[in-house]
Amino acid sequence: MVLPIFRSNAQASVLATLFLAADERGLSLREVARRSRVAQSQAHREVTRLEEAGIVVSERVGKTRLVRPNPASPFREELAALVVKAFGPVPVLREQLGAVPGVEEAYIFGSWAVRLSGQPGPPPQDIDVLVIGEPELDLVYRAASEAERPLGRAVNPTLVSPGEWERAESGFLRTVKARPLVPLLPGDR
Repeated sequence: MVLPIFRSNAQASVLATLFLAADERGLSLREVARRSRVAQSQAHREVTRLEEAGIVVSERVGKTRLVRPNPASPFREELAALVVKAFGPVPVLREQLGAVPGVEEAYIFGSWAVRLSGQPGPPPQDIDVLVIGEPELDLVYRAASEAERPLGRAVNPTLVSPGEWERAESGFLRTVKARPLVPLLPGDR
């Protein structure tokens, strides 16, 4: 975990999803679970705890429960900034790189991936991103630059072709493959 101040990884993931992906309408519990990558029952429990604490609010629209950050919470602004800095790289980079034509796969590697995989250590200073595909280099760098603003950290993209990634002939790519990787783009793109 990048910032071990939350009760669990599930709680941190649900908070990150709600503060980074919910709009003023909110997200359904099913969408919160999917984006957080937790079971729907676990997402329900976490949302209930957060709602009891006044951090999120929900409303029923038909059979759907929509959840969003509570605009009246005294913790909203500071918690949102903390969540973006600690957990924002995945959703922020997913959004930015997902819009770049020619990007086939993308992963966070290095210290962020190690922290997100649960290994302890100092907070990462920058974010290393491996981009696989044949996109225009300028578009990849522009996406990385756009992601830097909300994340408050430098984003360092490394671009490789699908063939280079598959072969992993360089020591660098063998090392990257051997260490934790955090996927940014879903396989069903």
